[in-house]
Amino acid sequence: MTRPSPARRRTARAVRAAGDVLRTAAPVGPIVVVLFHIDTVDGPHLALPLLHLVVVLLAGLGVDRLGLLLLGLGHHIERHRPDTAS
Repeated sequence: MTRPSPARRRTARAVRAAGDVLRTAAPVGPIVVVLFHIDTVDGPHLALPLLHLVVVLLAGLGVDRLGLLLLGLGHHIERHRPDTAS
């Protein structure tokens, strides 16, 4: 098996970097939403409907899964060469 071209390695590295960024940022969104909806009047409590909280948490999981997908795609790009006609 031949080594991937430099352009292919750069593309794979960029896709993996995007996946890393998404995986790192995935928990930030739900944390920020919860922090902005803490109500301190009459004691601290969450002023966010439960359904909205569930949607925010699921969105965070979706972003995390997208990051995993991009990481896998980056590995795939670097390892597998396309079939080319010679």
